[in-house]
Amino acid sequence: MTLRRGKDAGHIVSVGAVLLILVAMLFISTEGGEDPLIWGPNLGAIGEEFVYVSWNTSRATGVELRYAPAASYDSSGIWEDVLTFEPHMGFTEGRLEGLLPGTTYYYQIVVDEGEAAYSSPVGRFTTSSPDTDEFSFLVYGDTRTFPDRHKLVVSKMLENGPSPAFVVNTGDLVESPTIGRFRSFFGVIGSLALSCPYLSVIGNHERGHSRYYKFLPLPSGGGKEDEQWWSFDYGNVHFVGLDSCVLSGANAIARMREQLEWAKADLASCNSEFKVVFFHHPIYSSTWNGGVADEGLRSLWEPIFIENKVDIVFNGHMHCYEHFYVNGIHHVVTGGGGAPLQAPASATAEGTVFRSYGELHYVLVTVDKDRMNVEVISVATVSGDKVSLSASRYLLESFDVVQEH
Repeated sequence: MTLRRGKDAGHIVSVGAVLLILVAMLFISTEGGEDPLIWGPNLGAIGEEFVYVSWNTSRATGVELRYAPAASYDSSGIWEDVLTFEPHMGFTEGRLEGLLPGTTYYYQIVVDEGEAAYSSPVGRFTTSSPDTDEFSFLVYGDTRTFPDRHKLVVSKMLENGPSPAFVVNTGDLVESPTIGRFRSFFGVIGSLALSCPYLSVIGNHERGHSRYYKFLPLPSGGGKEDEQWWSFDYGNVHFVGLDSCVLSGANAIARMREQLEWAKADLASCNSEFKVVFFHHPIYSSTWNGGVADEGLRSLWEPIFIENKVDIVFNGHMHCYEHFYVNGIHHVVTGGGGAPLQAPASATAEGTVFRSYGELHYVLVTVDKDRMNVEVISVATVSGDKVSLSASRYLLESFDVVQEH
């Protein structure tokens, strides 16, 4: 097993024997002081044979990352493998490798401080496999500004079952990329990211800051940290995350050209059943510029999406829910994760299918072989400062994406 080095310090990794694990478990205690975990453990990028796990500590501590196939642990109660991290303070990112495809695992981290040890809750994840054609994933965005509202959305997302394979945030995770705001953000998503790999695309409020790339273990692709744009496969679906903020800032033209060439090659080389794309700024919206949305992005990206038969595009930025169907592609704007919600739009953009305003919400996508069912679930309505919880499992919209390629 190997470790992906933490981005602000190196760590030495070893694989402990089962006997060492059992002995260590006898000494686990929660006595002796305050838990040094600031946040985590959180799951990140996932594939057929790997997953990333990250956490943040307030002081230098040794950490054991324990894991085992769920079936094995259920029958024996024994962690089959462990990664040992030397004492380190701050953010740490580890990679579990050599996992079995299409397999559910349990994992846990134990922070070791000599006479005291602190155990995290036990999390779970399921690796993908080439045969995976039935699974679900979550999408939401614009979680900035009101952590209490974001927490309501996360609480509702946790009610879904069976466990979604992962979640994608469509950007604007935080109001600004300060340590304090990221700490608040990870505090809110902790119970979700424990057992649901948490992915995202960058929004304008992240301001391209290095903390975004440091704190979020994302799939590989290109740009900054090889994570500014990314792609991965989960079963029969190909997922692509892009950076719609590239049109501004230093070297914008060169960086956008680099991203465009990467996206063309990535989508053209994919033969998955479905193709799903995420980025922050929508190319269709009724609430932006009188229904015009971002013509610059549209002219650059839409021809690539059409040529490569993308099935659905998810965006944020506009704090509402909107669904458009144009040129054979579904475009979904989901910006109801906690940011201030927008008033209803007077304009109606091209291809409008459905739209809703004043609702905290998220999207649940269920893949079933050659069909994807998209359910938009209301969490609460917001009027001024009043937040009113929605009825259980209240759907704003439900529609199918059927494979016709």
